[in-house]
Amino acid sequence: MNTRRREFAVKLLGTECDPDYRRDILDSILNGTHKLAPLQRKTPCKAAPKEGEEAVPTVCQSCHTTCECIAYRDKETHRVLRVEGDPDSPQTRGIICSKGLASPDLCYNPKRILTPLKRVGKRGEGKFEPISWEEALDTTAENLKKYRSEYGPQGVAILEGTKRGWSRVFSRFAYAFGTPNHGAAGWAQCFLPRTTECNITFGPGALYSETQDYPNAQCILVWGCNPPTSWPVRANDIMETRQRGAALIVVDPYLSEIAAKADIWLQIRPDTDMALALGMLHIIIKEKLYDEKFINEWTVGFDELCRSIEEYTPEWTAEKTGVDKELLLKATRVYAKCPASSLCRSMALDQVHDSLQVCRATSILISITGHVGKPGCNVVGSSRGEISQNTFDFIRDYQIPEEVQKLRCGYDKFPFLTRRPCTIPSAHMPTFWQQVVSGEPYPIPCAMIFGSNAIVSYTNSNVVEKALSGLEFLAVADMYITPTAKYADIIFPVSTWLERENILSNFQTDNTHTLFQQPVTHTPGTKNDIEILYLLAKRLGFEDRFWETPEALYDYLLSPTGKTYRECVKERRLYAPLEYEVYRKKGFKTPSGKIELYSKLMEEKGCDPLPRYTPSFQSIQDTPELAAEYPLIMTTGRHENAFRISENRLNPYLKELVPKPYLEINADTAAKLGISDGQKVLVESPAGKAFAYARCTYGILPEVVMGISGWWYEFNINKTVPWGQYSQGIGSVSCRGYLCRVSPAEE
Repeated sequence: MNTRRREFAVKLLGTECDPDYRRDILDSILNGTHKLAPLQRKTPCKAAPKEGEEAVPTVCQSCHTTCECIAYRDKETHRVLRVEGDPDSPQTRGIICSKGLASPDLCYNPKRILTPLKRVGKRGEGKFEPISWEEALDTTAENLKKYRSEYGPQGVAILEGTKRGWSRVFSRFAYAFGTPNHGAAGWAQCFLPRTTECNITFGPGALYSETQDYPNAQCILVWGCNPPTSWPVRANDIMETRQRGAALIVVDPYLSEIAAKADIWLQIRPDTDMALALGMLHIIIKEKLYDEKFINEWTVGFDELCRSIEEYTPEWTAEKTGVDKELLLKATRVYAKCPASSLCRSMALDQVHDSLQVCRATSILISITGHVGKPGCNVVGSSRGEISQNTFDFIRDYQIPEEVQKLRCGYDKFPFLTRRPCTIPSAHMPTFWQQVVSGEPYPIPCAMIFGSNAIVSYTNSNVVEKALSGLEFLAVADMYITPTAKYADIIFPVSTWLERENILSNFQTDNTHTLFQQPVTHTPGTKNDIEILYLLAKRLGFEDRFWETPEALYDYLLSPTGKTYRECVKERRLYAPLEYEVYRKKGFKTPSGKIELYSKLMEEKGCDPLPRYTPSFQSIQDTPELAAEYPLIMTTGRHENAFRISENRLNPYLKELVPKPYLEINADTAAKLGISDGQKVLVESPAGKAFAYARCTYGILPEVVMGISGWWYEFNINKTVPWGQYSQGIGSVSCRGYLCRVSPAEE
C-alpha cells in the first residue's frame, strides 16, 4: 500500500515530488544527522464583524479540545449568527472544526428543552409536562434526601458524562452528598486508565504520557488515536511539525486520516497493543537503544523489566499483532534513536482488555528511552497559577467515611478505579448497572445524571436501559430529551457553552495557556450546571461548600493569580512557557522519588508490578469455539469529526456531513458475506445486536470490522459490547477487540 501511495503522489505532483524525501528523514534519524526545518507561521489577522454584528472572543467546547474562537452575534438581540476560528489565537491559529462551525444550532435547535419537565407518562414513554424551576429543584432535593434516609447514601447514584467545566464541581457535589456510587460512562473507558497510570508511574499530577512538545519533536508516535477527528488543533500541530521534517509513526488497525500520513504505519490487530509495546521494549533493551544515564538516575526496576521482556521477541510480536517484523524493528529504532520523540496516546488504550497495564507499558517505553521532560518529548504542561479542579483537594473525596467507601460498586475488585490514586475515585459502572437491576448486595433505587446519554454512552446498553427502567426516581440535566432523558422523572434544561462562563486549562490540547469562555447569548429558562448544583446543595444543606454563581467559582480558582475572571476575559488567556526537566528540581512524587518501572503499589493492590502479555478475552486465536459462531473482530474505535460520541445527533448541519452510522468492513470480506457498499447490515455479538451501513474499504484487515459509537436507538453499537471480563485493577470494558458477526439486513 505504501508503494501505491507514492506512485499516486508522483502522478499527482509530477516531477516536483521526491518520493524518497520521507524515507530520507527516517534514515537521517537513524544515523543521527536529522534536524527540523525552522518554524514559520503567518502573521495573524483580526476578526472582522459585519455591520450590525459584534465579535465575541470565547472558547468552543463542542468537544474537549477547547478551541479559541470568535462568536458573532447581533448587536441588538445578541442572537448568535455564526462561530468561526479565531485567527489571532496562538492556540488554534484560526482553525475550527465542523462542530464549532455548526454550534449556533445548540442554542436554537427546535428540539431544545427550554423549561424544566416532569414525567407524566410511563417511565421511558417520553411524556412530560412543563414545571417551574422551584418545583423541579424541590422535587429532586426531596427525593435525594428521601432515598438517602431510607437506603443510606449508597442507595443514591450521582452520575455524569462529558467534561464541560462543571465536571469536578459535580464530583465535589457527589462526595459532599455522601454517595460512594459516583461515576461516569467514560472514566474507566476513557481518561482514567491513562491518568491513574501516570500517577502510579510518574507520581500524582505528573501526566508526562499525556502531554507532548510537538513543535520541537523530531519523531511523533501516535498510538491509538486519530487527532484529525478527535483533536483537530493537535492534528494541525502534528502535521505542521511533520512538514518541517518530523517522522510520523502511527499505530492503528485502520487506515485513519493520521495513519494515511504516516511514514511508518503499524496496522495491528485490535487489542494487541500490549504485545506491540512489549515487543518494542524487547528490541530497545536487546539492542541497547535505551538511555542508560537517565535510567540509572531517574528510574527504579529496570533490571526486573529486562528479565520480564525476554520472551517478547520480534518474531513473537509480529505473530501476535500482525505487524510486519521489519516495520516493527524500523519503527522501534526510529522512535528510540531519535533524541526528541513524543508519544501521543488516547482512548483506544483505555478500551482494551488490559488498559491500565498497556498504558503503563507505553509510559515505560517513554521512560527507558529518556523521552521524559526534554524538548520535543513528552512533558508536563506549564503552570499558570490558578487553582486546579483536577485535585483531591478540590473534589474532596475524603468527605466519604471509609466504611461507606467500601460500599462503592466494584470496590473489592478494582482498587485503581474505586479509590486513590485514581484521579476520581468512582464506582465500577458495569457492576453498578447490574446491581441496580438485581438489587444485590443492596438496592440502588435513585439516580441523578448530568450531561450523559447513558443508554448510548455505556457499553452493554441493553442492561443499562433495563436498569434505568427499574429506578424509582431519576433526575437528568440535558439540552434535549435524549433516549436516556425519556426515563427521567425530572429534566433540568441546561445552558450551552455559548451561554456560559468557564476557565479552561486542557493539558491534552494546550500545554501553555489557560483560556476563558464568556457568554455570547442567553436563553431564558435554562441554567448553568454549576448554578443547578448550588441550588440543590442549598436545599440539601451543604451550600457552604459551593459557589452561588459560576463567576464566584472562577474568581476563587483565579485567586492565586491576583486576577478576577472578568479581568482575565479581557486579557483572553493566561500564558506560561513550558519548563523542561522539572524533575531535576523536584524529583518524582512516587514512593521512590523516581519513575517506577516496577510498581510496588501495583503489587500491593494485587496487580502485576510490571506489564505482561495476557490473551484477549475474545479472539479468533484464543477463543476458537466462540469465533466459529462470531468470526469477525469488532473494534468500536471510529469517531466521526461531526459528532462528539452521542452529542450533536440532532444538529441538521452535522447530520448532512454524516447521515448514517457506518461499519467499516474490508471490501473482500463484505463480498464474501454478500454485502455491498452502503448496504444496511446487522451486527451481532453474544451481548446484543445493532444495525449499521457498510462502508467497504481496503484500509482494514479482512478479519476486522469497525463500528462507530454514539448513534441512538437501533444503531447503538454499544449494545453489542459484552461484559463479564474486565481489565486488571481498573475494570475497563474491552470495546476494541471482541467477536461478532455481520450479515445483510432489510432496510
